[in-house]
Amino acid sequence: MIQDFTYHCHTNFSDGSCSLEEMVGQARKIGFSHIGISDHLIVHKNIEQSPSWQIMTNRSGAHVYKKDFKSTLPDYQKHCEEIRKLSRRENFKILVGFEVDFFTYDGWLEEMKEFLAQLDYDYLISGNHFLFDSSCETIYNIDKRLSGIIDKSKIQSLISSHFKAVAESAKSGLFRFVAHLDYVRKMGTEFCGSSDFVAEKSKLLEALKISGIGAEISTKGLRKIGDFYPDEWFLKKIKEQGIPMVISDDAHKVEELGFDFDKAEERLSEFGILNRIMF
Repeated sequence: MIQDFTYHCHTNFSDGSCSLEEMVGQARKIGFSHIGISDHLIVHKNIEQSPSWQIMTNRSGAHVYKKDFKSTLPDYQKHCEEIRKLSRRENFKILVGFEVDFFTYDGWLEEMKEFLAQLDYDYLISGNHFLFDSSCETIYNIDKRLSGIIDKSKIQSLISSHFKAVAESAKSGLFRFVAHLDYVRKMGTEFCGSSDFVAEKSKLLEALKISGIGAEISTKGLRKIGDFYPDEWFLKKIKEQGIPMVISDDAHKVEELGFDFDKAEERLSEFGILNRIMF
């Protein structure tokens, strides 16, 4: 049986290209039993000073990058309310979620918890799209073009810190699952191949196991790099440790909803991964 829902998709509230109504309408059309909308929640005090700010703002959906929680709150409260209203109007189960970039500078976690306490939401996904060191004062968007901004040795150090930060997100108690565990592969195998950062990736899996939260297998990887996120190394270890998984499309437009879920089911079957997430 193919999974008939997604908990990881985006609307034009963040960087998706379709409206909430369009995404939900498509979910019903393709036979989903329910859907979770998980628009981005990215707040960092120095985000506009990022060396890769220009790369980020040249993309569509650049409005998703926020520099403070206070000014961000009203829009997110309204978004939650609109999802609840649509769910009632359509008599269709729509969960309110957010994909959160987890930062580690002093005070961020406390501010985030205060922010979340004022939102009517159902779940959070940890989904880090940035590299940063232990201080987290300067952040770099994960992008192949980063090699034109800083040298490779620095990037390697930042990737090591990245996996550690994702592990910290797993320990935080905020999240139901972690998105695209090896998202840094989008930069190319010269920066992060399967055999690289094994110690850091193992610590991340240990954090998932101890915290009791899961991970996704994302078909977005098939669209972007020709392979699932995560790779076979991760899937083997996930099976060994009994970490639960959920299939995600990370859809940013209607035609991506449910994308290649059959292939994801086949991949999970290959590894004997039966422990699955469903809210």
